[in-house]
Amino acid sequence: MDPYSRQTSVVLTHPMGNDDLLYNGLVDEGIEVVCDPMIDTELIKIEDECREQLYQSRRIIFTSKRGVEYFFQQVKPADVLDKSFICIGKKTAQVLEKHGMKPWWVSSGRTASDLVEELQQAHIRPNEKWIGMLGELAENTLADGLKNVCEFKRFNVYRTIIADQQNEKTITLLKAKSPMLVVCTSPSCFNGFVRLYGDLIHEEVGFASIGPATSKAMKKQNVVPTVVARLSTYEGLWQEMKIQLKPQYR
Repeated sequence: MDPYSRQTSVVLTHPMGNDDLLYNGLVDEGIEVVCDPMIDTELIKIEDECREQLYQSRRIIFTSKRGVEYFFQQVKPADVLDKSFICIGKKTAQVLEKHGMKPWWVSSGRTASDLVEELQQAHIRPNEKWIGMLGELAENTLADGLKNVCEFKRFNVYRTIIADQQNEKTITLLKAKSPMLVVCTSPSCFNGFVRLYGDLIHEEVGFASIGPATSKAMKKQNVVPTVVARLSTYEGLWQEMKIQLKPQYR
C-alpha cells in the first residue's frame, strides 16, 4: 500500500495527551486522523514488600513517564531523597525533575536494552541493591541484563488496560477498504488493534512501529511494518513518517 496519499487515513492507537506530537503533526499535514486508543493505565498499589525493598535499595530505575507519576502518587519525594534515580530517556527524566528529583543516570538510548548495555559498561560497586518501578507488561530485560551489575528487584507500579470496544470511525474505514496507516507506539497498542479489528484488516492497511519491541509484536502476527522509527520515541516516529510524507508534496 501507499500509506501517504491524501486519501489515506491514519489511526492513532495510543492515549492522547494535551499536546500530542503525532496528532498535531498529521493534522497540520492535512491527513485525516482517527484517535482510537487501544490502551489505558491504572495504578498498582505499592505493598509493604516493595516499600521495604525500596528503602533498602540504593538506586531506583524508571522506564517510563507513567512509572514516575504512579510512583510519586504513592511515595513522598522526601522519603527517597537518599536514592539515586536512573531513567530511560530524557522525557522520563523530565517528569522526575518535575517532582523535584534529579536523575543520577539518563540513558542515551530509548529502550531497556540500551540502558542495560550502558550500565554494563559503567563502574558500579558490587552488591548494590537496585529496584525497578515498571509497568506490568514490561519484559524482564532489566532483570536479565543487570544480573552482573547489581542486585536488582522488579516491582510493577502500573498496569495496562486493553480497550474492549470498537471505534465506529475505524470500523467505517476498514469496511470501506480505505487506505489506512495504523500507528502503534507499543506492543499493547498493536495487539489491542488486532484483537478488536483483526477480521477486518485488509491489504490497504499498513502499520507504523515506534521501535524494536513493537515491531517484534507485529512480526509475531506475520505483519511487516510499513514505517519503523529509527529512534524509539514519538519524535523519532514522527520524523520517519515526515520523511515518507515529503514526496507527495513535491
